[in-house]
Amino acid sequence: MSEEQTGQSEGSSQARGVTVSDIQELIRRKEEIEAQIKANYEVLESGLQVDDEIVEFGSVNTQNFQSLHNIGNVVQHSEGKPLNVTVIRRGEKHQLRLVPTRWAGKGLLGCNIIPLQR
Repeated sequence: MSEEQTGQSEGSSQARGVTVSDIQELIRRKEEIEAQIKANYEVLESGLQVDDEIVEFGSVNTQNFQSLHNIGNVVQHSEGKPLNVTVIRRGEKHQLRLVPTRWAGKGLLGCNIIPLQR
């Protein structure tokens, strides 16, 4: 038997070793992964978005806000801890919870917060 025939024979015997339950298990794992991806996407969609107007960020609110340094201080002191954030998005108030976390990029939030230009 040639090397090529041996390789083909081994491949087909491995393919015959796959059972219906193996395939069902792979389908189940695929569905679990897809559900996790969907859940992660929903978290990303519900977080801070472009054009959100922040009206409360942890202990900083419209009454005591002085500069973006206030926000930076809250973020630095809250690494790994949930922060309550209130935003106005397309005219509606939304309550969010952010957890400042180290990541590959700059900062702990994964976004830039800029002053509102009126």
